[in-house]
Amino acid sequence: MAKKILIVIVALVLIIAMGGWLAYYFSDKEVIKRQLTGLAVELGKEGQESPIQMALKMGNVKKMLAKGCLVTIPEKGYSEVLEQDLIIQYLIYHRNRFALFTVAFEDVIVDIPVKGQATVQSRVRLRRQNTAQIESVEESHQVEIALIQSDKKWLFHKVTMPESLVE
Repeated sequence: MAKKILIVIVALVLIIAMGGWLAYYFSDKEVIKRQLTGLAVELGKEGQESPIQMALKMGNVKKMLAKGCLVTIPEKGYSEVLEQDLIIQYLIYHRNRFALFTVAFEDVIVDIPVKGQATVQSRVRLRRQNTAQIESVEESHQVEIALIQSDKKWLFHKVTMPESLVE
């Protein structure tokens, strides 16, 4: 009898632990963090990539954007709502200037003040190298991102970034 009770208790503890882990893993904050990691992978470029590879990557990025995304660059006094396609065109232009382009989101802080809205503070680490350079250049910048939830997906709604990220 004691053995059966012990087995039931162990099973309950495992179920509760698994439920807690699933709740954590699928929480909005963790989903957003994984989405940023996915975005970094899609934005990255290491060496030559075919137009099809680039199109597939940019198609995945486009799915992460709201129909209109407010882009703000405080140093330039720039603030404008850009459509998905224009953002994708800019990303393609910017990525094509480099033979190597990697992005990493670090020190990510996600805040969800209201259901369906989130803000992210993050340090973005870039490593890039154009074809004329021998060594890659690495830099780090602070960005702020606002996301909205639409059809159970988090979409980038507003991005505030430094001028040096768009040069």
